[in-house]
Amino acid sequence: MRRLALIAALATATAARADTTPWTTGVTARQKADAQKLLEAGNALFLDKKYADALEQYRRAVAVWDHPAIRFNIVRCLIQLDRGVEASQNLALALKYGAAPLEEAVYSEALAYQKLLANQIGELRVRCAQAAVKLTLDGQPLAPCPGEQTRTVSPGTHQLVGTKPGFLPRTADVVVVGGKRADIGIALVPLGQGGVLVHRWPTWVPWVVVGGGAVVAALGGVLEISAAGQLDTYNHAVASACPNGCAPKDTRYTALDQQKQDALGNGRVAVGVLAVGGAALASGAVMLYLNRGQLAYPDAVVTPVPGGGVLSLSGRF
Repeated sequence: MRRLALIAALATATAARADTTPWTTGVTARQKADAQKLLEAGNALFLDKKYADALEQYRRAVAVWDHPAIRFNIVRCLIQLDRGVEASQNLALALKYGAAPLEEAVYSEALAYQKLLANQIGELRVRCAQAAVKLTLDGQPLAPCPGEQTRTVSPGTHQLVGTKPGFLPRTADVVVVGGKRADIGIALVPLGQGGVLVHRWPTWVPWVVVGGGAVVAALGGVLEISAAGQLDTYNHAVASACPNGCAPKDTRYTALDQQKQDALGNGRVAVGVLAVGGAALASGAVMLYLNRGQLAYPDAVVTPVPGGGVLSLSGRF
């Protein structure tokens, strides 16, 4: 701890002699001293592996004095806490002025982290040309349209939602690969104009079933009429040949019996054909009902595009 304190004291003196640098311009001696105390507190917590507590101290320090060295300690904490996207964003700020505000070892470490994080995060570019469209990415608001904006995101699936009064809301998912960039464009359509009338089957299919059922049922009806006519002919023939009734072994009865069996057989066939035709008609009616046109709305088009060390605590800046 004495080593950290000594380095911190030297850092304050060094910073005081470099007031012309961008990261010290406008910063008072009191601010530097306050930031130094918070930095030391954060370093002590970091060495105790209390990364969340250390992060809080570093954030307080950088709020007083946004020095690249303090910012890099924030990066270290975020990496330990597995918050790669935030770490990358803070690393960009830590390296804003290059190597000048950092010790050589710290700068080398920062460059190593930069390569490491490059493969652990991705970029998502969102394009929207319509005015007044509100966008959210994973539930977080983006800048309103029109325009183009890029966000650093973690690898995986992300959801973009666009809304505007009088327009159909649109939701689109996009997969971002680590080290790559994905593009997504979203466009909304007015209410009632974006739907496409779709059917479960081609419109002619249910009508073919209905028509086929009607033909089969009609054929069954014809057979039924024919069978009924045959039976009537049989009955008249029996009445004419045997006005007083025919004995079972009467040759006249035997000759007419085949005519009766043919009529009854045709009647049974007619009933079967009618049943098949009726079932086809019922099926066709159900298909017509299920095949009613329904409005369907196209999804957003997503086009992915390829884009996508040794620890040394910074105690001096």
